[in-house]
Amino acid sequence: MRKNHSVAQTILILFLAAAFLMAVGCANKKQPTNEADYDVIIIGGGMGGLSAATHLATKGLKVLLLEQHHKVGGCTSNFTRGDFTFETALHEMAGGGPGKADRALFKLLEVTGVDKKVELYELPEFYRSIFPDVDVTMPGTWEAWDAKLKETWPEESAGIDKFHVLCSGLMGDMLTLKDLFRETGFKAFLTKAQVPFKQKTFYEWKDKTAQELMDECFTNEDIKAVVSQLWVYYGAPTPESTSLLMLAATDGYLTDGIWHIKGTSQALSNAYAERIEELGGKVIVGELVTKINIEDGMATGVETALGNTYSARYIVCNTDPYQMVFKLIGEENLPADYVTKLKEMRPANSLFGVYMGLNIDLKAKGYDFAEAIYSTTDDTTVLYDKMMTGDFANGATTITVYSNYGDPIYAPPGKSVVVLHSYSDYDVWPKDQAEYLKMKEEKANELIGLAANVIPELANPNNIEVKEVITPVTLNEYTMNEGGIIYGFYMNLDQWQKIPNDTPIDNIFIASNWSQAWFGVSATQINGWRAARLILDREGIE
Repeated sequence: MRKNHSVAQTILILFLAAAFLMAVGCANKKQPTNEADYDVIIIGGGMGGLSAATHLATKGLKVLLLEQHHKVGGCTSNFTRGDFTFETALHEMAGGGPGKADRALFKLLEVTGVDKKVELYELPEFYRSIFPDVDVTMPGTWEAWDAKLKETWPEESAGIDKFHVLCSGLMGDMLTLKDLFRETGFKAFLTKAQVPFKQKTFYEWKDKTAQELMDECFTNEDIKAVVSQLWVYYGAPTPESTSLLMLAATDGYLTDGIWHIKGTSQALSNAYAERIEELGGKVIVGELVTKINIEDGMATGVETALGNTYSARYIVCNTDPYQMVFKLIGEENLPADYVTKLKEMRPANSLFGVYMGLNIDLKAKGYDFAEAIYSTTDDTTVLYDKMMTGDFANGATTITVYSNYGDPIYAPPGKSVVVLHSYSDYDVWPKDQAEYLKMKEEKANELIGLAANVIPELANPNNIEVKEVITPVTLNEYTMNEGGIIYGFYMNLDQWQKIPNDTPIDNIFIASNWSQAWFGVSATQINGWRAARLILDREGIE
C-alpha cells in the first residue's frame, strides 16, 4: 500500500508541477506599451480581417483595416461581365441564418450588428451527387437527408442513423471546446486532460480518416461515395482527410442551414466594412502592407507600398502564414522552431474555375438544381491526382447554377450563370505567357466537357455568351496566397489543427483559412472572431 501511495504522490507532484510551469509560461505574455495611432491594425480585408475588425470595433477599440485590392472581400466577392454577375467563390454558407440552431456564425453576426445589414436566404437542397452510375439529390435538413438515404439504400438504415449520431455528437463535443483557445495554464491543461471522458466522440475520431468513417457506417460503395462527395470542398481525398471535418461540416449544414447572401457575398463583405466605419473604425482599400515593424520583440505598426507608416498596439494578419512570416515579419524575428514547423507543413490545393454566362434559361430546360458535383469515379485518390496534374477531363467538377438561387442579380430573364470548379496545382501551369494562355483555354474546354455530362447544352459554344477562366496563377495574383491556395493547409490527420490564431510575437495574431477554425466563409469569420477575442482577453474586455 505504501508503495502505491508513494507512486500516487509522485504522479500528483508531477501533475501539479507541469500545471504550474504551464501557468507561469502563459503568464509571461508581453503587453503592448507603445503609444499608437490605432489599437489594432488588420492586414487584409477578406472575411477573417473584416470579422476581426468588426468584433474589435464593437468593443470600442480603434481599428484600421488595410486591403491591397480595390474593394474588400477577398474571395468573398463578386465581379460583373456584360449581363452577368458572378460569385467569386461562395457556393453555400453553413451556420449563417436566422431561425435555425444558430450555434456559431449567425450569433457572431448578431453581436456585431452585421445581421441587420444583410439578407440571408436558405437554399432548399444541399447538393446533387452525380457519378457515372449514380445520381442522387441530397436535401438540406437532417430529417430529409436521412429519409432520402434510407429510401435509396434501405439496407443501410442502421449505418445512416449511426452517421447522424456521430455527426451530432462530434459537433456537440466541439461546441463544448469552443473556448479552449482562450484558456491558459492549469485550466487549459485540465480541459485537455478531460477530453477522453467528456468529449468522447471527438476523442474517438480525432485520429481517424473520412474513409474510416465511411467504412464504419456503411457497406455499400455508392452510399459512401454520395455521403462523402463533399470531400471536393475539404481539400484532401477521403483516405487522408480528417473525419472530424466531414462530421462537423455535415452537421453544421444540416442543423444550422444552407445559406447564401442576397446580392452575392460582396454584400456581406460590404456590410462588415460599413459596420466597422459606423463603429469608428477605418477601412482603406488599394493600400498594400509591405512590412510589420518589430521593436524589442513586439510589433509597433506597419509600412505600406504607398510609403505610409501606421502605428498600432496589436496586429491581425488576414493573410497566409507565409506572407506573415517571410514577407511581413521576417523569419529572423521569430523562433526557429515556429519557422521550421511552418516550412514542414503541407499546403492544400488551389482551384481551376470556369465562369459562364449563358444565353439560355437552364431552369426552363429542366436543370433546376443549384449545386451539383460530378465525379468520373468514386476513388477520391484517383480524382485528386487527376485534378492536381491537370487531367480535368477525368477528374471531378462542381457545377453551380447561380441563376437558380432565386436572386435576380446573377442573370437577366432567359439567361443563366454557371460556374465550374476543380482542384488544381500551381506548378502545372506554364511560366511562359503564351503557353499559359493556350493551356488555360484547353483546360477550360476540358472542364466544360466534363460538366456537359450533366448539362449537355454546355458543349455548344453558341450557348456561352461570357466565359471567364481562373487558375492558381490568377488566385495567387488576386489573393497573394502561396500558390494561389485558398484552403490553407492540407487537412490530413497530422495537420487538421492547422496553426493557432496567436503567434510567438505576443501582439501579432492571424485570422485566415490557414488558422485553427478550419476554412470556408463561415469558418474564416469565426477565425476573425477568435483573433479579436484573444486581443480582448489580453485587454481584459469581455
